[in-house]
Amino acid sequence: MVDLAAILFTLLLAFFEIRHYMTGGDVYRRSAGLAELALHVCVWLALAIGLERLRLRTGSVVHDIAALAIAALALAGIVFGLGLSENPFFTGEPVGGPVFNLILLGYGIPALLAGVLGLVARDARPRPYGTIAAIAAVGLALAYLTLQVTRFYHGPDLTDGETGDAEQYTYSAVWLAFGVALLAAGIWLRSRPVRFASAAVTILTVLKVFLVDMSNLTGIYQALSFIGLGIVLLGIGWFYQRLLFRPVAPAAAAPQGGV
Repeated sequence: MVDLAAILFTLLLAFFEIRHYMTGGDVYRRSAGLAELALHVCVWLALAIGLERLRLRTGSVVHDIAALAIAALALAGIVFGLGLSENPFFTGEPVGGPVFNLILLGYGIPALLAGVLGLVARDARPRPYGTIAAIAAVGLALAYLTLQVTRFYHGPDLTDGETGDAEQYTYSAVWLAFGVALLAAGIWLRSRPVRFASAAVTILTVLKVFLVDMSNLTGIYQALSFIGLGIVLLGIGWFYQRLLFRPVAPAAAAPQGGV
């Protein structure tokens, strides 16, 4: 009971401190939007990481269940909050400066924390837990990169202006580079979920190139999109063939003795 109360009051302290800071002391005021939700998600992920480390030392069922509950709360905030209701691409909320902005706070930092959570729980939780953490980290990182590209072309208001050929090409190039980086990270970490995420991002890029770039891009951008995609896919195929699926040398035949 004491452990449970300590975790509950820590969670409430963090929640009301963020509310107090973001609303100027009026905790009953309407939500401050993406910034407040992003701070909540970052704190929830940090608490989940801390409880995962703590439960390995204590073996407490309270710490175990609390770590799962807070991780589930963070996942709900990521999917329904950051992904839908407070997404600046949908709400039109200004995101601030070109680098240090709400996109970094809402998507970049949570992506890093979700990746750390997946690594901490990698050998301590069943595989689905690590897979969900990896999917959340990759989804947040992809959203961060996509929104940063939008910020570069449209300014603080991501809904301002039209999408041109250069912007569409940049999305494809950034997604493809991210897929290659995920593949390298998956091999370095020896993580199958990360390699699967790399394949998913690459497939998403291929679909975008054929379904969007083929019809919308013109001139040099269309050519660069297809040429860049082809070169990277050839490189990925060579990489898998040479390093991951290296052919096994046939065993030497045993000498046959005569009678």
